Amino acid sequence: MKNSTFDSLLNFRIHLKIFATLFLIHTSLILTSQSDNTYDDLLVLLVNEDYKDCFNKSIKYTTKDKTKKDPLPYLFAAKSAYRMSRDHKFTEEFPKAYKTAISYTTKYRKKDKKYVYKEDAEEFINEFKLNIYEEIENYILEATEKTYGKALGLSRKVFYMDPDDFGAKLLFSTLCAITKDRTTAREYFVICEPKLKECGDNKFTLKHMTKSQQLFLRLSIIEYAKYYKEKDKTKAKEIIGYGKHLFYDENDFSKIEYSLDYKFLHDDFN
Repeated sequence: MKNSTFDSLLNFRIHLKIFATLFLIHTSLILTSQSDNTYDDLLVLLVNEDYKDCFNKSIKYTTKDKTKKDPLPYLFAAKSAYRMSRDHKFTEEFPKAYKTAISYTTKYRKKDKKYVYKEDAEEFINEFKLNIYEEIENYILEATEKTYGKALGLSRKVFYMDPDDFGAKLLFSTLCAITKDRTTAREYFVICEPKLKECGDNKFTLKHMTKSQQLFLRLSIIEYAKYYKEKDKTKAKEIIGYGKHLFYDENDFSKIEYSLDYKFLHDDFN
């Protein structure tokens, strides 16, 4: 009886994997690249968890004249490098897999300016950013000159990976101010302020944001208000106020765990 149950479970998993592979191949056929190549070979390698081969083959596509302008090889390189960075068996052979994954994710978004392959990329980029968010949050909590510098560098990479993440840009602006680069801080704040005002006027903003974008927006507003509280309390109060519709109470469109950190800081200004 136990063997029968095991065999059934094994067969189910095999069929599930085959179905997933066929589904992804079918999905990829819908999207055509600039070279009319759907890169099914890369997709099969990725689905079968042949990350090393997928990465190496993706890199070859990025060097060929016919395919080097296509976004998809860069996306496959990013995905396979990221998966290798999460698996200890690749640590020795690919010690820089994590940094490589960041690099190719940013290269992918640079190639895919109009986000044509959003359906293929968004879930991956969101997952990747969630991991980076944890790193940044820990660096900020340490609150040393060195860790602020590391958080600064990572926050820049985040909005290169996801140009629509204005929360990451605001966080970058605040970290620039903390690390004494006030010119860059002002430059990026000017970019972010109109988006923040939109948040203040629209309680449905979160509906159109990914989980990682929501996290970075909340963190950036909190860190901005905390840093500028003594330096420019009026402006800090204005910025913290832009997030009231989104983070003060539980929001039906929120994808992140509710936290009282924003509420307490907001009340401290009022």
